[in-house]
Amino acid sequence: MTTQIQQSVPRWFFASTSDHFNKQKQTLPLFIEGQIRNTRGLKDFIELRMDGPQFTEVSKGYVRIYGEINILVSSIMDDKDYHRIHENVGIVASMFTDIVIFRYGNRTGDDQTVYGCWKLIQNLAKRQRVEIFHFGKVDAKNNIVQASVEGHYEMYKEVS
Repeated sequence: MTTQIQQSVPRWFFASTSDHFNKQKQTLPLFIEGQIRNTRGLKDFIELRMDGPQFTEVSKGYVRIYGEINILVSSIMDDKDYHRIHENVGIVASMFTDIVIFRYGNRTGDDQTVYGCWKLIQNLAKRQRVEIFHFGKVDAKNNIVQASVEGHYEMYKEVS
């Protein structure tokens, strides 16, 4: 790639994405992949994972910024509510909307202004849509059921 990407851009995408989902989580505890977490005593929780951003120069000084967001949904089974995992998946799926990317941080160039908007891709032919996958019971000892919700994002940006 001949176009220079600012070194802060991947951090801005991660921080903005984390903030976007954290603001919409309702009562679900949210963990970020890699974060030290204690889930003991939690009946439900979600974990955010991001692949990307990936940069492709589509023409001189113009890049496509692509990424995939995946949220793992975990719930403890009980005899009172068999639908809870599906309700939680519905909450998470509704969080997949366009994401405003801010220049978050406290380093040089982090002025909190808008960098751009990461658009949720809706392309049936390429399987790029909000997808829900149920894994069922993944931990027999603790009766944990899991599912994931995934969405793909892109932004086109002029860079120097």
